[in-house]
Amino acid sequence: MSAESIDNSREKYWDLAGIVVGLLGCVAQLSQVISEWQRSGPSGLSVSFVLGYLLVFAFWLAYGLFFRRPAIIVTNLIALVLQSLLLLSLV
Repeated sequence: MSAESIDNSREKYWDLAGIVVGLLGCVAQLSQVISEWQRSGPSGLSVSFVLGYLLVFAFWLAYGLFFRRPAIIVTNLIALVLQSLLLLSLV
């Protein structure tokens, strides 16, 4: 097995680990989205907080697309959608 083959194999494992851990973060974010949509009173979240993270996820999605990193693309695309839903729940 060549060194290049080993490096590619390691990279694939790290990509898979990144997707799994990123999806765990998305599950945590999903619980907040559900909580906000079910809330009948005012939210404890500020619009600037939600917008700030929306920009962060958009940047990381662009970064992942530019460098063709599947783990970054998948998880930040999902996080961006969830953050958008969170923003809609505040309006």
